[in-house]
Amino acid sequence: MDLTERLSNTEFAGLLQRLTARDWKQAPRKRFEVGGVAPDGRRKFGQVNEFVLRVLRAEPTGPRVRDIHAQIEFLLGEPVSRSSVKSSVHRLFRGRNPQVARIARGRYTLRE
Repeated sequence: MDLTERLSNTEFAGLLQRLTARDWKQAPRKRFEVGGVAPDGRRKFGQVNEFVLRVLRAEPTGPRVRDIHAQIEFLLGEPVSRSSVKSSVHRLFRGRNPQVARIARGRYTLRE
């Protein structure tokens, strides 16, 4: 009695042969446009900082953070998280070379 053909799994054997062949190829990485938002929602590094400085140059009277946020969303034409704008303003206000000065609670202007 011959049981070798009946107990063998040809599909599984084919998968094992493909795995042991070592002719694997890595899938190419998906690229996204440099100017826009990444597929996971992140922006290019420093983009929000650039727009905060642009808004502060346009309005020297010292806009509020929520006004800066609204202007950035208007300029980009898409939503931006409030926390990114707030942290960007805070990062420009603090640090080694502060570029922004606080003139009142929640109001900022460029340093001279």
